[in-house]
Amino acid sequence: MFIAYTDASVKNNRASLAFFIVFEDKSIIRKRILVNETKSSVAEAMAFNELLSFLNYYDMKKGLVFFDAESIMIQLTHVSGKKQNKIITNYSIDILEKLQIITQLIPRKLNVAHKVCYEDKFQLSIKVSSINRSFFNAVPNYPEYYMQLSVLSEFRQIYEKPSATLYEAQIKLNKIIWLADLVEDMDGKKLYAIHDKRIVVNEDTVVKISRVNYVQIGNHWRVMRKSIKLKKILK
Repeated sequence: MFIAYTDASVKNNRASLAFFIVFEDKSIIRKRILVNETKSSVAEAMAFNELLSFLNYYDMKKGLVFFDAESIMIQLTHVSGKKQNKIITNYSIDILEKLQIITQLIPRKLNVAHKVCYEDKFQLSIKVSSINRSFFNAVPNYPEYYMQLSVLSEFRQIYEKPSATLYEAQIKLNKIIWLADLVEDMDGKKLYAIHDKRIVVNEDTVVKISRVNYVQIGNHWRVMRKSIKLKKILK
C-alpha cells in the first residue's frame, strides 16, 4: 500500500497546498501548489482534494492518507453540510471508496507534508512511470497492515528510532512481521514473535509492540534464514 500526507498553510493571502506520498518501493512524490486562498480550512480541503485528483488520475489504489485538519474529517463524515462548506463532496468519497483508501487524522507534528508546505523551493519527485507498485508481489504472504497511532511511540522506544515517521514505522513493521513467527491466532487477533519483541495485530492493524526478557534460539535462526530469503527475492 502507499502512504500519503496532505497539509496546507495560509500566509499573505496565499495558500500553500502540499501532499507527500511514499510507495512500496520507497519512491516518493512531493507536490506543492500555490493558490489564492485566505481561509485555512478551505486550503486544507483543497490540498486533500488535490491529492485525491492525483491518485485518481493515475489509478493508484490501496493506500492510507494522513492529515492533521479536523475540518477535513468533519467534511468526510458530513458531506451533506452547508453548500459553501462542501469542498470535500460525495465525489471525493466515491474516489476514496473506488481506490480503497483509508483516511486518518493525526497530530500536526507527525504530518510529513507540513515541511513540504513551508519549504519555498523546488521539491524533487520521482517519475510516476518509474514507481514499482508491485515491489512486494514476489514475496509470498507479505503483510500490508495498518498501524494504530499509539504504536508509533512504542516503535520509537523499542527500536531506538526516536525520529521515525509514521510511514517509516509502518513500512518497517510490515517487514518485521513477515520475518517473525506467528505464535497465536485467535478471533482475528494475531501475536507475532521476533527475537525479544512481540507484535500484536488486530484484524488489519498493528495495535501493540512490546519486549520480553528472553530470545528463543529457534526463532533467531528462522529470522536469519527468512531475512536472507527476502533479500534474494527483492534483488
